[in-house]
Amino acid sequence: MKFYNLLCVAMFVATTAFAQSADVPFNGVVVDKQGVGIARVKVSVEGSIKYAITDKQGRFGLTNIAEGAKFIISQKGIDNVTVDVAGYRSLKIVVDAGKVVEVQDSKELEDAGFRFVKRREILPSGVVLGEDLRRTHQTDLEQALLARVPGLTKMNGEIVIRGVGSVNSSSQALILVDGSEVSSLSAVSIQEVETVEVIKSASSYGVRGANGVISIKLRTR
Repeated sequence: MKFYNLLCVAMFVATTAFAQSADVPFNGVVVDKQGVGIARVKVSVEGSIKYAITDKQGRFGLTNIAEGAKFIISQKGIDNVTVDVAGYRSLKIVVDAGKVVEVQDSKELEDAGFRFVKRREILPSGVVLGEDLRRTHQTDLEQALLARVPGLTKMNGEIVIRGVGSVNSSSQALILVDGSEVSSLSAVSIQEVETVEVIKSASSYGVRGANGVISIKLRTR
């Protein structure tokens, strides 16, 4: 009986961990008053670097949208409009005369999962989301980055960005946390990370950035 109970607990923990790590799709479409899709509309997540661009049918897709998030809808000819997505699992956004005039659920989009939308969220080059690092199941930020970021390695105890020449005796990349320099990644909890940007060409940081920069943004509470 004890073995059975332990087995049930183990299965529950494994199932919960899988559910937490699985991507959750959020599908949407931007259309005009006649229901025709509008292409090349940028749909950004407020306060995040995530965004998507609508396809020819006006469709877009994002993943793991936080409860209470807001989208910013923008395009030439469309005013920058903030849309509250709280309570929605999919969205049909109607635009008329450059303004959002209607927002509603779309069961068709919700049921489509990842199949309906070809375009997914876009991240700037060199940027990794904290949620993706946590999905590696590493508890240590350094190990998660080494596993997730191509070109990042550890040599002689230093975090090195391959392909970056050094004018210093050290090859250690500059590590910034919310703009402040720290000596090592061990000072940062992986649970607190919002994004990590690995910058090879970091001339704006002067000599300090000669070996590249690892810029970490922490989650806001």
